[in-house]
Amino acid sequence: MTRIDYIFSYWIFLWYLLYLFGIVNFNPKFAILCGVIENIGILLLMFYYGTKKHLVLLFLIMFILLKIIPLYSIWNTQIRVRDIVALIILFMIYLIWVNKSLSDFIKQTQDLVIYNKNTLPGMMFLDKIIAD
Repeated sequence: MTRIDYIFSYWIFLWYLLYLFGIVNFNPKFAILCGVIENIGILLLMFYYGTKKHLVLLFLIMFILLKIIPLYSIWNTQIRVRDIVALIILFMIYLIWVNKSLSDFIKQTQDLVIYNKNTLPGMMFLDKIIAD
């Protein structure tokens, strides 16, 4: 299983929660929008490669919980240049933290989309809940 701190979506979701509760002033809206675009691309690949419906469903649930609901809740907020800079800095910190290369991200996506391997922590957790 992939460690939870290796998934950038969870970093963005944590940023969203910190913003929502007024702990940070940097708006994660741009980061969430980027995540939505990336997740739509992954969904299209899942359909193209015929990923198991069960994995597509788990991915959709996580997409709604981590991206759509947060984006909806802050939709009327402004994106400022400093928010975009904050995203870039956060992503650089993330890359240093996980010490991953682009090929690692591609392999992780391929494992899910093409080889039907569920290694993402949130999806594995949902899978256990649904299976019980």
